[in-house]
Amino acid sequence: MSAQAGPINRRILIVDDTAAIHADFRKILTPDTSGEADLNSLEQALFGSRQASHLTFQLDSAYQGQEALKLVQLALEQGKPYALAFIDMRMPPGWDGLETIERLWQADPNLQIALCTAYTDYSWEAMAERLEFGDQLLILKKPFDALEIRQMANALTWKWQLAQDAALKMFNLEQTIEARVHELLKVSHLLHYDSLTGLPNSTLLGDRLTQHLAACRRHDKKLVVLFLGLDRFKRINNALGHPAGDEMLKRVGQQLLKNVRGSDSVFRYGSDEFVAILTDINHPQQTRSIAEKLLGVIRTPQMIAGHDVSVTASMGLSVYPDDGIEAIDLIKKAETAMRNVKDSGPDNFGFFIEAMNARAREQQSIESGIRQALQRNEFVLHYQPKIALQSGRIVGAEALVRWQKPGHGWVYPSDFIPVAEDSGLIIPLSKWVLAEACRQARQWQAAGLPPIRMSVNTSAIDFRQRHFVESVEQVLADTGLDPCLLELEITESVLMQNVDATMSALQRLKALGIKLAIDDFGTGYSSLSYLRRFPIDVLKIDQSFIRGLCTDSSDAALVGAIISLGKSLSLNVIAEGVETAAQLKYLKDHHCEEAQGFYFSEALPAPAFARLLSAGLAAPWADPSSSSDSPASSTGDNLQ
Repeated sequence: MSAQAGPINRRILIVDDTAAIHADFRKILTPDTSGEADLNSLEQALFGSRQASHLTFQLDSAYQGQEALKLVQLALEQGKPYALAFIDMRMPPGWDGLETIERLWQADPNLQIALCTAYTDYSWEAMAERLEFGDQLLILKKPFDALEIRQMANALTWKWQLAQDAALKMFNLEQTIEARVHELLKVSHLLHYDSLTGLPNSTLLGDRLTQHLAACRRHDKKLVVLFLGLDRFKRINNALGHPAGDEMLKRVGQQLLKNVRGSDSVFRYGSDEFVAILTDINHPQQTRSIAEKLLGVIRTPQMIAGHDVSVTASMGLSVYPDDGIEAIDLIKKAETAMRNVKDSGPDNFGFFIEAMNARAREQQSIESGIRQALQRNEFVLHYQPKIALQSGRIVGAEALVRWQKPGHGWVYPSDFIPVAEDSGLIIPLSKWVLAEACRQARQWQAAGLPPIRMSVNTSAIDFRQRHFVESVEQVLADTGLDPCLLELEITESVLMQNVDATMSALQRLKALGIKLAIDDFGTGYSSLSYLRRFPIDVLKIDQSFIRGLCTDSSDAALVGAIISLGKSLSLNVIAEGVETAAQLKYLKDHHCEEAQGFYFSEALPAPAFARLLSAGLAAPWADPSSSSDSPASSTGDNLQ
């Protein structure tokens, strides 16, 4: 073994009810070497030879398990923990050796244990039921000799020290990775955020809006760009000065940010102009209510520089795809609508084109249709494969719900999922998805296909249900699926809601053997402290970062940092939205474990997925050098 930078912890606790045993241990591990030291000094003086020093152990004694527990707790409080404990099996009238070990490990899980027994006290099976025979427990059979004791004391204290050194190195590595991620995020923040309000600036607006539009195209969703200009703002600067005007701008930005939905984004566009991106828009009344709410909070009087100051705003709205499909077109049209509102009168809003009325009438129809679809079994699941990048094999599937409405055809998830969430129908729909996905996974196994991990998305509404964990457990019992083959995908926002209750639910799911994944990692809180606290197994890198891997150095650096972070925490890392060979090569080069996306396959009906799974190794994606860098076709999965 190589020498350590600091002293080795040789602190040992002897736990035995017999005083003579303690004396024997001290004779063996801390012998009187004063006479031998004199001889060594004389030999060195005469012959110049240097003798090796004896190992020095620090021994403490406890005569009962209860006393040993107090000593271990005190050692931890003093920052001088024991490395090893020799524990006798029988110590009447107190705890026996097994109970003593259980109590000591509860206090100090790192403590190495040597259990002294003649194997007559308990059978091997009885001890195995009580204790986990891991690498921290050795059985020392009586009678034993001095050499055996010395060897065990030396080896186990060394082992304790090496384990502590490894833990320290891992902690330092995590700190380094976290510092690097924070450094990259800080640079990105300086480039893309307004220094006065702290809001994203116009540079980031174009990038974010382009990403949202790409997602809308993929999922066939609508999006609204809201362009806001303050009315007669110059009068505040002229009357109260620019510091007062700056304070008003900061407060307007704060009010906008506080009063939009969590899925929306707010940007400072110009001197007295702001832009909001409103996503997941289902009907015009929803957009109107948001605009009216924002106008109301902006006109609320503010106390600034000792003056009661009020300001109003004019808003223009453009709609994707009705008013355009490119970011710059939608921004221009929203700004044009805002200018028209200013001309006709302040403190109001207007659409560039009023084209969302039909959606309002469809709202009730869709909600009724969902209720009937649940009763008539009109929903189906499609499955998108997850690929192990090292082997190229399918190791999992993500279950995605589809609605095939009789006489209508496919209904887009973007049309019915928001309605289901608003109406509460997402709860029975999610229960059906979970049960059907588990049933299908078991059916594939029964057909002789290799077992794979089935991933099911879990919404915040599902997770807040009182009996959510029990319902998952019941589905597993009904379908017979091994819990270790089920993976629940949750978003970072779910983790942050009612942390204590969330932690309890996650721990219960983890105890069942279910895998837990954070979906869209990097778009929310992305806190290392929460990753270490919650029992997470998988990080799923959001596809918005994968999209810019080969064109944006910041995205590439963040993806690399997330992969390194996952490895340092022993988490499996999955990249979603892989569409090109170049993206796949980057992920392989950085040792990302798994990926999914159109480059491999669209989401498939169960029979088609079964055929793909039975094919084994998929040659087209096993060697990315043989493919072009153009995005894989998404034809045939417009519901993705």
